[in-house]
Amino acid sequence: MPFTRGNLRTPARAGAIAFLAAGATLFVQVLVHRMISAKLLNNYAFLVISLTMLGFALSGVALTRLLGPFLRDWSDALTLSAAGFVLSTLAVSVAFYRMGAGDQFNVTVAAFLRELLRWLPTALLFAIPFTFSGLMIGALLSDPDLPAARVYAFDLAGSALGALAVIPAIRHLGVEASTLLACALLLAGTVALAPPRRTVARLAAVGAAVALAGTSLARDRVYAMEPRQNSVLALGRTLGPPFGVEYVQWDPVARIEVSRTPPPDPASFTYPSLIGDDRAFLARFRRMLTQNDYAFTFMVDWDGRPESLRGIDRTIYAAAYEASSVASPRVLAVGVGGGFDILAALRYDAREITGVEINSATLDVVTRVYRDYCGSWSTHPRVRLVGDEGRHYLAAHPDRYDILQLSGVDSYSGTPGAAHVFSESYLYTAEAFDLYFSRLTDDGILNVMRLEYDPVREMLKALVTAVGTLRRAGIASPAEHIQMVSARPGNFTALLVKRTRFTADERRRLAGWANANPYFGVSAVPEVHGRWDGFYRLFLDLNDPAKERAFVAAYPFDISPATDDRPFFFKYSTWAQLLPRNEAFPTTVPAMEVNLLILAAAIGATALLCIHLPLRFLVARGVRLPSRGRYGLFFAAIGIGYFAIEIALLQRFGLFLGHPNYALSVVLAALLLTSGVGALASPRLPGGDFAIRFTAYAVAGVVLVLNTLALPLLPRLAGLGFGWRALVVFLLVAPIGFLLGSFLPRGLERLKADAPALVPWAWGTNGIFSVLAPVFAIGFSVTWGIEALLLAAIPVYLVAGWALPPPSTSPAPSPVPA
Repeated sequence: MPFTRGNLRTPARAGAIAFLAAGATLFVQVLVHRMISAKLLNNYAFLVISLTMLGFALSGVALTRLLGPFLRDWSDALTLSAAGFVLSTLAVSVAFYRMGAGDQFNVTVAAFLRELLRWLPTALLFAIPFTFSGLMIGALLSDPDLPAARVYAFDLAGSALGALAVIPAIRHLGVEASTLLACALLLAGTVALAPPRRTVARLAAVGAAVALAGTSLARDRVYAMEPRQNSVLALGRTLGPPFGVEYVQWDPVARIEVSRTPPPDPASFTYPSLIGDDRAFLARFRRMLTQNDYAFTFMVDWDGRPESLRGIDRTIYAAAYEASSVASPRVLAVGVGGGFDILAALRYDAREITGVEINSATLDVVTRVYRDYCGSWSTHPRVRLVGDEGRHYLAAHPDRYDILQLSGVDSYSGTPGAAHVFSESYLYTAEAFDLYFSRLTDDGILNVMRLEYDPVREMLKALVTAVGTLRRAGIASPAEHIQMVSARPGNFTALLVKRTRFTADERRRLAGWANANPYFGVSAVPEVHGRWDGFYRLFLDLNDPAKERAFVAAYPFDISPATDDRPFFFKYSTWAQLLPRNEAFPTTVPAMEVNLLILAAAIGATALLCIHLPLRFLVARGVRLPSRGRYGLFFAAIGIGYFAIEIALLQRFGLFLGHPNYALSVVLAALLLTSGVGALASPRLPGGDFAIRFTAYAVAGVVLVLNTLALPLLPRLAGLGFGWRALVVFLLVAPIGFLLGSFLPRGLERLKADAPALVPWAWGTNGIFSVLAPVFAIGFSVTWGIEALLLAAIPVYLVAGWALPPPSTSPAPSPVPA
């Protein structure tokens, strides 16, 4: 369609609409992940967010048939798509909030799949909004009268802005209000840039606007989240007053809820080792703080008097203080939560207490919203609360501590930056333990406390990691530097690691204190506390690196230390657990492996529907293109390669930037923005018909230089201010982003010249493999590491460079179907 003065299909308007649609898509995708993580366990969030992006691939299927009508009624089609995005986003999110989520803790694969099938159909409806935005972007890229490079550049720039804007939006507006804002901006912008002409399009726009206004006015009632079965919030609803949620605040890391609660009874409470048995102390338990309705901590109503803290010494939180010989210790607690670690330090007269908390909403709750309730400790003169990630704070501050405590630090919620990965944590890697050990005073103690299972695995993995740290520090007998205290029954364990040997007096004092408690005792002894606790002692007694490696290799769970290259501490399942199990040594559901198989099956079925069948029945009959297979390989390869690099960089730079959300804002925005610049520059790349092949060689070289020379230097720069660290990341990401941006527009322009009817199919092909890439990238990363994932992108792009065929010599390209 030639451009005229009255024609709205201009490159400028098309670029602006692509910018809006792409920005809203990425913005809402992150918000959907927050919604899912607030209701479902992280394993399921990983599953759903990957499948929602099938919407882009489905849009490619639709466009193979509808591209002609879409371009003929351009403004009406865009308005209808924007209205569809708005209405489906509102409808699906409200339906998801109100659906029952079942009991997500399952002990068998069959139960896992049964619960999955209960709520998955509703959750997967989130693919519908992305189908509508995919129609908008795909049609603009497929338009033979629009420059693909320019449209793609605006697409990437919009995505970059969405990545930058979503984190502050969540922090200041919350997830629900941010969703409404994104929908309103897309609808208003589309109507302004492509005013609808037909009545049906105008009515759709008005209907979407009315739905937005109504939802905004009744937001709290409309977005009333139904909690999952057996959760903390579900318990409050079931039992009624005095239980009940009284405050909710969104944070980019997790949703924070504060609930009223009566004093717990240790006789019936699931984790009595965390609360003790002092009734006067328990009477102060009047609030509970939860993250995503899962990770919980009590908020103690302390009146500021030292004697009011008597009873906290009857909890497992006090283990390090009872073992320490340091009077008035200097303390650092990673993770503030409701303040239990801070209160324990005050009970033992710590002279200086630093609490490092990654969750800004948590700090806001304890310092501002509940200041009257928590102010006695959050504003105490010996307490300093810091908003930071624990690893980054310790790397940037060389201070040493007598007690360094991590008490169940992890929300299991994932992060926006980790939307496509599986619960990575840099707090429990071998490098993290080395850092903690270096920040201890000569008599300092590291206390790592976490949930433990039966059979033991999580704290056994921590023990294996700690022994490795001690051996790297030149300590020949690690067992002399380690003590362990476990709950009775064994559902929580404290791992104490001392820089120097535990003295005989310290061991006796700790054993006397712990074993006198009805709810926990020293656990690294074979004859006490249950049949599985003896594995701690068994491993410590090996005292030989070769035997320890053999023990780790033979154990039914993966208890090998996590590393910064494979930071999946919570991944201790194996593929072998998919097979029938030995009931003498029971295991749990291998959630990641099951998720990957489900995703592989779902994506395989969708690939059949979205690639093979459309090509065969909708397009192939009217297209004669011998190089069609090479085009398919090209668009598949760049979809896989781009996401492999994106995910590897998000994981690699998250630790360096000091917060996983900064990786989303800085890394993703830098990658997308520079890719947009590369897209604009792609028509001018040297090399003629073989420019893409030379660009693939350049990608290989840049990735090798980045991995070999630049990334190993990052730990030395961890102490820089955030602005400088962000600049370093941008400079490292920019070259590779610039190169990657040229692949898709180059391929689309060449395909437009050869067979424009195949452009929607190429868009769908790229979409399918862009969904496939995150799914298998995580399996690759977990198995072989982040570095291997980054390097694996090199052969993928080399294949893409080879696959793109030279321009066809056919005299008459296939037309876009009317």
